[in-house]
Amino acid sequence: MIDLGLARIGRLLQHTPQTWKAIHVAGTNGKGSICAYLSAMLCTSGVSCARFTSPHLVDRWDCIAVNDQPVSETVFRDAEEAVKQRDAEGRVGATEFELLTATAFEIFHRQSVEFGVIEVGLGGRLDATNILRQKAVTVVAKIGVDHQSFLGNTIEEIALQKAGIMRRGVPCVVDGSNQPSVLRVIEEHAKEVGAEVMYPSTSSVKEALSGAELEPHQIQNLACAHLAFTLARPEDKRSLAELLPLIRQLEWPGRLQKLSLQGVTGRQQDVLLDGAHNTQSAEVLAAYVQKHLRPQGQPVTWVLAATQGKDMDGILGLLLQPGDKVAAVRFGPVDGMPWVKATDPSELLRVAGNHGIDPSESYDGGDNVRDTLSWAAEAAAERPAPMAKPSHLIVVCGHAIWQGGPSKGWDESEWLIESYKKGETPTFIAHIKAGVEALSRDDHAVLAFSGGPTRRETQLSEARSYFNIAVANEWFGLISRDEWEDMIKSSRVLLEEKALDSYYNVLFSTVDFWRAHGAWPEYLTIVSHGFKRNRIVDGHCAAIGFPLESVNFVGINPPGLDGQVSGEKAEAMQGVQLTIGQWAEDPHGVGEELASKRRARNCWGVDQRLFFLDQERDQSGVATVTLEDGTEALTEGIGHLKRR
Repeated sequence: MIDLGLARIGRLLQHTPQTWKAIHVAGTNGKGSICAYLSAMLCTSGVSCARFTSPHLVDRWDCIAVNDQPVSETVFRDAEEAVKQRDAEGRVGATEFELLTATAFEIFHRQSVEFGVIEVGLGGRLDATNILRQKAVTVVAKIGVDHQSFLGNTIEEIALQKAGIMRRGVPCVVDGSNQPSVLRVIEEHAKEVGAEVMYPSTSSVKEALSGAELEPHQIQNLACAHLAFTLARPEDKRSLAELLPLIRQLEWPGRLQKLSLQGVTGRQQDVLLDGAHNTQSAEVLAAYVQKHLRPQGQPVTWVLAATQGKDMDGILGLLLQPGDKVAAVRFGPVDGMPWVKATDPSELLRVAGNHGIDPSESYDGGDNVRDTLSWAAEAAAERPAPMAKPSHLIVVCGHAIWQGGPSKGWDESEWLIESYKKGETPTFIAHIKAGVEALSRDDHAVLAFSGGPTRRETQLSEARSYFNIAVANEWFGLISRDEWEDMIKSSRVLLEEKALDSYYNVLFSTVDFWRAHGAWPEYLTIVSHGFKRNRIVDGHCAAIGFPLESVNFVGINPPGLDGQVSGEKAEAMQGVQLTIGQWAEDPHGVGEELASKRRARNCWGVDQRLFFLDQERDQSGVATVTLEDGTEALTEGIGHLKRR
């Protein structure tokens, strides 16, 4: 049972002194990692500390650690029994989480720790952990949309609940990568409370790492943890570089964790375990998988289990790619959390099917985890049949997002479009069909649907929605089912899900071709609106250095555009002409005018780097520069690399 409030926990703890200082951490994602970093820093400094995170991973007591070591079952049960006795004698009626929180605080007191690092369970303002009396620092990590039934329907409402851990005169460290509306809510609440908001610097962390490889979200979490540590322990003058040796060895179970299942499946290669539970954490996992597990566009085999009520459509939309294989299984009862129920595996596979996963490449494991893992190990060992050497890249530029529906895209109400694009959805389908037709005619071609998630209403990308249209319409009868399944498995169909303008439609897709096939395309076919030909071919293709004689442009205009237009459509056309001039002056789109338009479209904060690793960038031979907003741009064209 989840029943938020502080009255019951207050009664449970009225006889448990808080003799230790607390660092209280809230957020949707990253708070567990921040707590782990913090406790490691405190232990490295020789400070007696304890940590309480939730939920537990295996046993209920593994969520409580003293000096970075999980407490023993004996210590846990002894403290738990005392707390349960108080609950019964006082007729408190505490929830399971309140009993667990009180048990953790009882252990902290008994162990005489100096600091306690506490992760919020759910929300912040009314969470049981917010009963803390001696907060030294509070931390608000990355905030996303989750637990709406308890915290609010908008990210701003959720942010206000999480900001409720602030206290007057207590500094609050805030992850500055949160979206602006979230930061405004936090700063306004801080003023009301009388707390100072402080933003950590990631540049100092990157400098301290001196080449050590961490993911962007890990760097952000480490920066939050280090600033919180320095505020809690101002007398400790050691730099982050001096604290790093232990932190580098830190592995947070269930978060990008590599482990061996050889004893279960016979598979020698490690698997990756991650508890991504919402779209925000799924985006982080997807970026990691793309970087480390798909270096040449290989398909990935997934084993999925999920709690009922999670946004699996949004999560799987970010994780799954054409050609992937999926097994689904149901987890058993969770000790101490009877309200947590597993999603039926058939439902997970149904959602996976909506995102392009072939039923023949999926497995319903029911309750049998061992058989499910064995199937996944065998599926991962299979290799797609070799294809003709690719040399031709077809790019279909995205312009809108089809959300799915019975009309298979032919009913405009199923689309997310700007008002001036009304009547254009048949043109978008014509673009998709033209790309599929070009692919069907050339055994050496690769088709890339290109376009990022550009609407706040959904994290579905333009690229994936276009792919879903092709699947729903059975590839318009141009490619048989067996043919397109083989094409997907051999990376002849790519989803480029980052581009936010037409320049990056071309550039990201070209880099994805190189990443998937180890060579640059010799020919380009670009499908878009006819009126964008000059901008895309003479502008973008020339800017990236692709020989224009090797570029074919398929232009299909919306109906009526060749005649007289007025209203919003006329204004949009004028905007296109203005933009052409901007691109002529700024061919790589690095100036503020064009870069600001990309930022405005990047409502989901999608990583805008061309390459994930320095090693990958070096292998490509491409010279780039990283802008202040994290966008990576060319400093010279890639044309000279094409024939290497």
